[in-house]
Amino acid sequence: MSIILIGMKSCGKTTIGRLLAETMGTPFLDADTELEQTHRQETGEALSFRQIYKSYGAAYFRALETRTLQRIAQATGNTNFVLACGGQTPLQEENQEILATLGTIIFLHVAEDILLQRILAHGIPAFFPYADDPERSLHELLAERVPVYEKLSAITVDAGKGTAGEVTHAIVREVRTYDQH
Repeated sequence: MSIILIGMKSCGKTTIGRLLAETMGTPFLDADTELEQTHRQETGEALSFRQIYKSYGAAYFRALETRTLQRIAQATGNTNFVLACGGQTPLQEENQEILATLGTIIFLHVAEDILLQRILAHGIPAFFPYADDPERSLHELLAERVPVYEKLSAITVDAGKGTAGEVTHAIVREVRTYDQH
């Protein structure tokens, strides 16, 4: 079974995704790395996902995300994998349709106060609408995104409590229970 991890920046998608893939004995795919590869294949430019966004803008980036998901769907076929999505990837309807075909979608939920600490540990992100008010920025982004994440996901796991290993084990338990239904 393939697992698709969704959630906000700093909720642990990459860290937990790597551990989950190792536990399941499947490949780990990071959407940002895959997006960089798609861009490199299409343009010959080796840029980071942040550089791509900055150089080409939001509309190009969103379209590139969709093409990347399509490429993953074609390349993986019946292969099991764990995919850590970008925080905005599930917001586009076309991406939602592709993600639903890839595997079981798991929303890594983290309480707002914990998430804000994690995000700010790396500085205020460029996508925060109010650079001078990170609390307001996160609150508004969560109000927009959490309903989409919840609607898309088959399973929601609290990724704000416990170690990455404990969260990974909770996911494995949840997936086993989900598979039995």
